Amino acid sequence: MSPTRPGKGTFPRYRYLAAVSAEAVGGGMYVPVSLLYFHRVAGLPLGQVGGALTVAALVGLAVSPFFGALVDRLGARSVVAVGFAVRAVGFVCYPFVHQWWQLLAAATLVAVGDRSFQASIQALISELAQGAERQRMIATQSSLRNAGFGVGGLLASLALAADADWAYHAVVLGSGAGLALAAVLIAGLPSGRVPAAAAEATADGKPADGPRPSGGYGAVLRDRPYLGLTLATVPLAFCYSSLSVILPVYTTQTLHASASLPGLLFTVNTVLVALAQVPVNSWTSKWRRTRVAAMGGVVFAAAFLGFAALSALDGGVVLVSGLMLTTVLYTGGELLHSPSSGALSTDAAPDALRGRYLAVYYLSWSVAKAAAPALFTTLLAVSAQLTWLLLAGGVLIGSLAMLRLEPRLPAHAVRPAPEPGNAEPGSTGPKGAEPAGEPAGTASGAAASPTRRTRRS
Repeated sequence: MSPTRPGKGTFPRYRYLAAVSAEAVGGGMYVPVSLLYFHRVAGLPLGQVGGALTVAALVGLAVSPFFGALVDRLGARSVVAVGFAVRAVGFVCYPFVHQWWQLLAAATLVAVGDRSFQASIQALISELAQGAERQRMIATQSSLRNAGFGVGGLLASLALAADADWAYHAVVLGSGAGLALAAVLIAGLPSGRVPAAAAEATADGKPADGPRPSGGYGAVLRDRPYLGLTLATVPLAFCYSSLSVILPVYTTQTLHASASLPGLLFTVNTVLVALAQVPVNSWTSKWRRTRVAAMGGVVFAAAFLGFAALSALDGGVVLVSGLMLTTVLYTGGELLHSPSSGALSTDAAPDALRGRYLAVYYLSWSVAKAAAPALFTTLLAVSAQLTWLLLAGGVLIGSLAMLRLEPRLPAHAVRPAPEPGNAEPGSTGPKGAEPAGEPAGTASGAAASPTRRTRRS
């Protein structure tokens, strides 16, 4: 499926998709070795590695609001490009890590660049596509990024089969190379739309109604439904860290499976998402985003219960088959949750403050990423089964909270209308999508949305 309609802006959007694909290949190479790299090559205990990565992630968490303000002032392109470049520098430093403080310094660079990614990349999508087309682009991006992650995971698995230090170094340097290429591609995009602060002006040059950038983060913090959405997402965000943090350690040290198996499982996950994300998004686009995301949480919980049950199996083909099937189930949760939650959080934010709104929303992901290494390694030391059970319970609570928030979120964000005023022959919104009751010509996430949100809060 084409990620955009034929027409103006097509080339920049494809260049953007190429950039995030390159970033994904680099990221996919690193995921299977995230904790094991420093344990194996640098000889650091897993507890020290987990602690350093958590401290670095907390630093990234602390500076993430700064990136939201930069997106609103400068536009998303510059923030995305610089974030990719900073992460690339951090990965290049990894082979020189031999002590805990060196790991902390390099990991902080990666964490700071990484924390700029979510809010700025979603804001960049909002500059490239609107309305129902925005969710299609998010789904296409998800598909391509997972394909890239799959390729990266496969490359890492092939390299790690050598079981040598040079292979681990090659993996992290390959990750840095992918990010550097992505930074160059993003930096080469045309300026596109001006930052949202200017875009909110009306045709006669007067400011549009609604919250202005001068309101800063105060306007976001007064939006209780949006803050509720952010909090409900925290336990769901832990799901995505589980694949990279828990599963490699669980399969190799608890289940005593092959060291190459985590990379293979990761590849299975990413290939399935790459193939199925766009069709699944087309199928679910007729449903309310809150309910699709909550359904994804329920499927995640079932997968975590499955992982916990695998410890009762003996090794061999039965165990490997069980891990494969449970990974497929986990993938089903991701297919449902990822594009719906991303589009929901983006469309529920007003254009003029989208960078700040998304920076606050992705604090839920930042908290999960910051806490995951130390929390998961601590829990795994106590009980692997307890780790999976706590994850299952958390995502069920988050899914229920999201359903309760549904009536208080903007109607156009919960169930989007086709992009208003821009329909072209042969171009339609998602099949089955219903109008959200917005006046003709009202842009998704424009000034009318905060007004409705304030009344409902």
